[in-house]
Amino acid sequence: MYKAITAVAALVFATSAMAQEDVTISSLAKGETTKAAFNQMVKGHKLPAWVVKGGTYTPAQTVTLGDESWQVMSACKPHDCGTERVAVLWSEKSKQMTGLFSTVDEKTSQEKLTWLNVNDALSIDGKTVLFAALTGSLENHPDGFNFK
Repeated sequence: MYKAITAVAALVFATSAMAQEDVTISSLAKGETTKAAFNQMVKGHKLPAWVVKGGTYTPAQTVTLGDESWQVMSACKPHDCGTERVAVLWSEKSKQMTGLFSTVDEKTSQEKLTWLNVNDALSIDGKTVLFAALTGSLENHPDGFNFK
């Protein structure tokens, strides 16, 4: 009986710890401490509703830009990843958020990139990480996108 209770307690603890680490673009858009940064990032841009509601997403990864750690994550339109994708960089330390939204015209196959709140300090390395998150390069080479 004691072993069963211990196993259940360990499972509950592991599940809640995993949920805390499961940062998504949707959770950033809705989060009490992150919503303002998300709104600042998308200010002046009209993104589709799935971005906030939740798309098909990849788990967040940590990258280093300068002396700061950032969480980077991406998501795509459910059942249509080829036409709409978004990637976001989030810094818990500085409370900054920046992103990249991509749409692909199905008729011409032309991709349009919309940069969201990219400041001068993140201009090159931040854009590189965001684009890598959209293309899958970040997921395939997670240690290749740390810029100090």
